[in-house]
Amino acid sequence: MERDIHYFELILSSIEAIDEYLKNIKEDHFLNDRLIKDAVLMRLIVIGEYGAKVSERIKNDFKEIEWQVIKAARNFYVHVYDGVNWIYVWETVQKDLPALKVKIKNIIEQLDKNN
Repeated sequence: MERDIHYFELILSSIEAIDEYLKNIKEDHFLNDRLIKDAVLMRLIVIGEYGAKVSERIKNDFKEIEWQVIKAARNFYVHVYDGVNWIYVWETVQKDLPALKVKIKNIIEQLDKNN
């Protein structure tokens, strides 16, 4: 379980890094800034990497996380970099990551209590 907690902490760290990268950044700036896009995409890949490492038992306990979607996104971003739809990435980090951040924080809290 400690390993799973560590993975969740790394996922949370990546979400917080994306928050930092995009602080005060508007969509048009994001879409035209290769460094920011690369940084955000790398963190999304990291989220997928560590999400895939979470044990099956924990994944079954926390089904509110869309594990397969996270894994599929990671695989797509790694293998089809030149086909990335940056508007979709922007929408994902604006709409989906805040909810994921809350869920991850709650999971860490629950796992810490049980550890």
